[in-house]
Amino acid sequence: MKKHFRRIVCFIVCMCISVTSLSVMGLTQSQKNSLNNDIAGLKQQANAIQQEINELKSQKSDQGAILSAVRKKIANTQAQIDRCNSEIASINSKMSSNKKAIASKEAEIAQDKLAFKKRLRAIYMSNSDSSVQILMGAEDFADFLQLTQLTASVSAHDKRLINDLKSEISVLNDKIAENEKLLQQQVSIKSTIDKQQRELEAQENEAASIYNKISNNQSDKQGDLNAVNAEIRKLQKQIEDSIANKNYNSFVNNNTGFQWPVSGFFGVSSHFGYRWGSLHTGMDIAGGGISGQPIRAVADGVVTTAFNGCSHNYKKYGNCCSSYGNYVVVNHGSMTINGSTANYVAYYAHASRVAVSVGQSVKQGDVLGYVGTTGFSTGYHLHFGVLKNGTWINPYPLFF
Repeated sequence: MKKHFRRIVCFIVCMCISVTSLSVMGLTQSQKNSLNNDIAGLKQQANAIQQEINELKSQKSDQGAILSAVRKKIANTQAQIDRCNSEIASINSKMSSNKKAIASKEAEIAQDKLAFKKRLRAIYMSNSDSSVQILMGAEDFADFLQLTQLTASVSAHDKRLINDLKSEISVLNDKIAENEKLLQQQVSIKSTIDKQQRELEAQENEAASIYNKISNNQSDKQGDLNAVNAEIRKLQKQIEDSIANKNYNSFVNNNTGFQWPVSGFFGVSSHFGYRWGSLHTGMDIAGGGISGQPIRAVADGVVTTAFNGCSHNYKKYGNCCSSYGNYVVVNHGSMTINGSTANYVAYYAHASRVAVSVGQSVKQGDVLGYVGTTGFSTGYHLHFGVLKNGTWINPYPLFF
């Protein structure tokens, strides 16, 4: 790519050297032919570069879609990781609550064990090693019955307490085991998703690298194209300036005060009137060699429109840029012709290049631009139209 660009730069430098050696005041036909051939070659080169740019745009669009898809996958993976982290946090909270419950139960068990040990010690200290000995200490039958019930109740309570505590501890241990298993599963899932995310990020980096490389290539190619187009414009201007500095016969109609807009070229290929089902709002001034000829102001005035954005300066059978292509509108102000005063506005259309700007005052004969074939135009000519008090008129009688 860089070698290609260097070749273009070298070519442009050579062209600049050759062009500057030519006389602007008047090119020979051979020199004009040489410049035209150079322009044609540069245009072919510009078309080739434009094709490369179009291909790069297509590649950039495809790679951009890939990059967008990878980023969506990364976002989805991150959402899964976030959900896993939320579940892990919930499990940790539940485990913490279970641990507190276990600690509370263990404290209760410790207290119950201490009370039970104290009771056994009291039995031992009384030299009674069984509940029968306790019952034998009853003073009467009613006392015996009461002690019998108490001993049975205490024994059953102890057994029930111990069994309940064992059951609760077993349940809590099961919950801890279950939570630890779930935690391991979540950690495993998170590890897998983390790995997937790293892989996706690697894909994103690769896609972004390719995308940026294509963008840089496109930018370089656009620079090449701009350089070639600039050289084309420069060479075209050499030809136009050479033509503009030639002296051609021109005339001003003394009755109307209007100067013919293209000096030395008086052929009209299409007059004002209806054609192809619509009104042709002006006359087309044409002739062999008219391409690049200066377009001159027919009278003093002020430029109200100056469109110079159409580069399609070749004959065509369809519209492009605008139907007028590059064109200039000049308000020539109030003029008295044959005793009638009216405002005249002129349109100068299909120029290869416009040489004035909006708001600029022009004098009769000043160069407004150069004859071309931009817009809806099948050949090199100047479309010249005139509005009289806002209505299209036939401009031909203003000159002849």
